[in-house]
Amino acid sequence: MNEPKNNFRNYPINTLGDYIRQNNSAWRTHNYPNKQHDLDWYRYLRQQANLPVQHDVLYGKRRKSKVQSQTQGTVVYDDDDDLGISKINFTSPPVTLTWLDLKAKAPPEDKGIKRTITKALCPWKAVSQSTMLLEGVSGIAKPGQLVAIMGASGAGKTTLLNILTNRRPGTLKIEGEVRVNGTNMGRNINRVSGYVQQEELFIPSMTTREHLHFHAMLRLNHDISKDQRIARIDEMLDLFNLNKVENTVIGQPGLIKGLSGGEKRRLLFASEVMIDPPLLFADEPTSGLDGSMAFTICDAMRKLCNQGKTIVCTIHQPSSEIFQLFDTLYLLAEGRVAYFGSRKKAQEFFNTLGFEAPNNYNLSDFYIQTLSILPFDKEKSLERIQNICDTYERSSFNIQYIDEIQKYHSIDDDQPNRIFDHSSKYKTNIFNQFRWLLWRLLIDMFRNPFEFRLRILVSIILGLILGFSFLNLKYDQTASQNMSSVLFLMILDVTFMVVQRNADSMSRQSPLFFKEHDDGIYRTIPYYISKVIVELPITAIDIFLSITIIYWMANLYNSARRFFILQGILLLCMLVSMSVGTLIGVSSPTPTVASALVVPILIPLLVASGFYIKTNSIPKWLIWLHYISWPYYTDELLSINQWADVKSFDCNPMGNTTCLRNGDDVLAYYNFKKSNYNRNIGLLVLLFGVGQLLSILILLLRTKFQRKTL
Repeated sequence: MNEPKNNFRNYPINTLGDYIRQNNSAWRTHNYPNKQHDLDWYRYLRQQANLPVQHDVLYGKRRKSKVQSQTQGTVVYDDDDDLGISKINFTSPPVTLTWLDLKAKAPPEDKGIKRTITKALCPWKAVSQSTMLLEGVSGIAKPGQLVAIMGASGAGKTTLLNILTNRRPGTLKIEGEVRVNGTNMGRNINRVSGYVQQEELFIPSMTTREHLHFHAMLRLNHDISKDQRIARIDEMLDLFNLNKVENTVIGQPGLIKGLSGGEKRRLLFASEVMIDPPLLFADEPTSGLDGSMAFTICDAMRKLCNQGKTIVCTIHQPSSEIFQLFDTLYLLAEGRVAYFGSRKKAQEFFNTLGFEAPNNYNLSDFYIQTLSILPFDKEKSLERIQNICDTYERSSFNIQYIDEIQKYHSIDDDQPNRIFDHSSKYKTNIFNQFRWLLWRLLIDMFRNPFEFRLRILVSIILGLILGFSFLNLKYDQTASQNMSSVLFLMILDVTFMVVQRNADSMSRQSPLFFKEHDDGIYRTIPYYISKVIVELPITAIDIFLSITIIYWMANLYNSARRFFILQGILLLCMLVSMSVGTLIGVSSPTPTVASALVVPILIPLLVASGFYIKTNSIPKWLIWLHYISWPYYTDELLSINQWADVKSFDCNPMGNTTCLRNGDDVLAYYNFKKSNYNRNIGLLVLLFGVGQLLSILILLLRTKFQRKTL
């Protein structure tokens, strides 16, 4: 049987780019021109990327609305149109993003006291100066446009994206304005936008579906039913080709085997696209991906734009196939705009300046190379870039864009905005946020049995080591010293272990928390409470096992009542230690800093507890440490519990040592008073409450005011 002739299939193609790179433009134009409306070419690319082929659907066709409300800006699409990615009737309004005369200046590295000292003591040494990262750049992104911010390294792409998304731009001094539909949204821009950052932040033990389930339950509007949320998850798995790995844990390189880099990147996109944002930002979406996976991501963005979304992304050296998917180019060079406009007209603009791309050359590579600084010819490179940027600023289409942008920025920002009036940052209430945060933390805990078992094993081993070190202590004149040492070692065990673990746990998850908080997924308080509740029973079990072994092996007071009272006192010590550890964790920018702060903070408090040095010997200017030292209050409580019922033991004084006849003598020797028992319990509860409140307050302040990029 004779099959119909198909030049496209018969032509030898080894890789995705061979079809464009290995043939001249005349042949390509005559046979299969690379245009968005070329259905055969589009089908071929989708097949290469293992995406389902949609028959009889022209690529690049805009969705036609069936009903459109001019008052609310709401578009309801025809249900028979297959270009959509969702069967759920979302009603997010189209948005136009504008930015006018943005300037960003980085402060000098050696600032403040360091700069003053350098100038005074080392006048011959040059001090760093402020650096202009952006010099008055402007732009506009309209509904249905896929805007690519491109440029060489150091051009200012990431800086611009951070300013547009209002995502913790660090210590930069920023001037200019960013508006959405003429409204200055500020940090509330996340109410109408999604942001796919380059850094992959996940809970490693969760599966792909569980991760999307968490986002679906907290980020979709409250009027969407559970069945619709599940359907939305299935749509995301299908759109981003994640069906095969929906039950695979996300994983962590070097620790937990899980998804590949490309699958994680697609999962990031799925998490943001799920909420159907009218405005989407993406930072280097194709970084680290192979050609097929990169095309999958960019193809999904193209389809979203076909629905009327506005997408702005930074991208580094896209392939020629991916480059064809973009509508608009925003080329940056040394913090200035070198070109902004249609992708198709960019080549004409550079041709007029004498920069003509060779035949069959990737235009994205050509633009970046033209706008990059060559290290062996820096002066001419800077002169070339300045000439291009100056020419663009004088061009008629730049003046036209500025006029259009200024119309949006001349709108009275105080007038009511119907599009965003009812927009809420959080889609669910605080109780629902707490429920799903607790669900995620419990999954993470039960998916890591090795870590839990290791903690139990360490506690048992430590208990046995200390137990054998103080095995079967006798109630004689050495008992007071030996048993007091055992009690204080229990306090050291609880204090160091709990403070270190909580400081590390809170600081390690800070980047994920700040990202999700900025996305408006949940509030600070339910996150904090869920962390404390999950950590509390695990830590209590560790301490109970370790202390139980030490208590009975060391032959402390043989009474079940006294034993459980001791456990309760150490539980209070554990709670205060958790507060201190959490306080260190939420105050530290990185886990390394948190770990480094633990010892310098704890050592002075332990020394001031009165065990190593008498209280009256502590310098007066450091006596305040004694009053905030929870090990002191715990030590006094444990000593009262241990010696209160000891009526007598043998008195065999050696030399000039004091003869201790009963438990009251021991307490008097260490200057402990039974009357302080209730006071100490109250102070431990107070320290716990103060520590928790300070931790929550610092976390709230950091989410609101911290400008450091995480």
